[in-house]
Amino acid sequence: MKKLKAVLAVVLVLALIFTFAACSNGGTSTVGSDSSQADASSKSSDTNNNKRSSDILPEFDKTGKIEETKLTDTFDVSITATELTYNNYEVSLSLKLENKSNAKRSVVAGSAGYGCNSVNGYMIHDGYLNCDLDPGASAEEKISFSYGELNVHGINKIADIGIGFDISDENFKSEKSDMVFVKTQNADSYNYNEDTYLKTMKGNSLQNAYGLTVNALSESSNYSEGNVSILSQTIVTNKDGKSSLMVEFENKSDQALYINLSNLKLNGTSVKDSFVGSDLIWSNKKSVISISLKEYLDGNESLNANNIKSAAFTVKAANLDNTPVTQGSTVTLDF
Repeated sequence: MKKLKAVLAVVLVLALIFTFAACSNGGTSTVGSDSSQADASSKSSDTNNNKRSSDILPEFDKTGKIEETKLTDTFDVSITATELTYNNYEVSLSLKLENKSNAKRSVVAGSAGYGCNSVNGYMIHDGYLNCDLDPGASAEEKISFSYGELNVHGINKIADIGIGFDISDENFKSEKSDMVFVKTQNADSYNYNEDTYLKTMKGNSLQNAYGLTVNALSESSNYSEGNVSILSQTIVTNKDGKSSLMVEFENKSDQALYINLSNLKLNGTSVKDSFVGSDLIWSNKKSVISISLKEYLDGNESLNANNIKSAAFTVKAANLDNTPVTQGSTVTLDF
């Protein structure tokens, strides 16, 4: 079960990252990989004198630091954030975990079942953790976030990191923490109202660094239900020719919500009448849900990423107990 959770978590991460970088057949994203990140930095450096600031992918700001912060004591497991460290490809949050019970505990974060990590107000699919603790034992672990995925959301420095932990025993009884936060010194001055994802999509920095093409972008949406709204929608194609529909949601309700998308239509024609994408969006957070279009566009002579004028799907929202909070609305997005 733990291996399955790990695989599913990776799938969710790659669903977003594949859009912006070439991927190997083995499922390893080159966004955030050694060669890709180095190439992106090199391209940005070489063109600094010839491009506007919005065309240049900024170097990640590595100055953000944290103070030791107690995060949670869920299910008799104490978790403390101790340090924030950076390398050339990712930022890592160091954690100290202590099992205060007389039974084994497993601590998971960033899984398919309870993936609720965030950075600077955006749900982030990086940050997987799986740690087994014997009774009374402690461990030092790290949760890492690739610069590649953070760049996608327009994030180039850390103001805060939010993490939700799923803690279970050997009898499969589990308790989930709320999303708990650790802040850097950047938090007080950070502009959380700025839509950094949309700003990045409107610029050319990702295009120049990763070979991304933005085929269509629109901020026009009439969807707002249960304090959940759609802020923008983008069709993008990576340098391998794989296209995706990226839909930016915002949850302004007072509870975390599972958002599920199904029944996809492109240019008024149904291409799939079942599930196409989902995410758990915490209260007052944004999320970019990726819908791969490859299977619908390949071999279709009349439909391609450049001539999609509308995309429609059904949106349903449910709380953490899987109780529906919306009836399910059909949304049509125009480009």
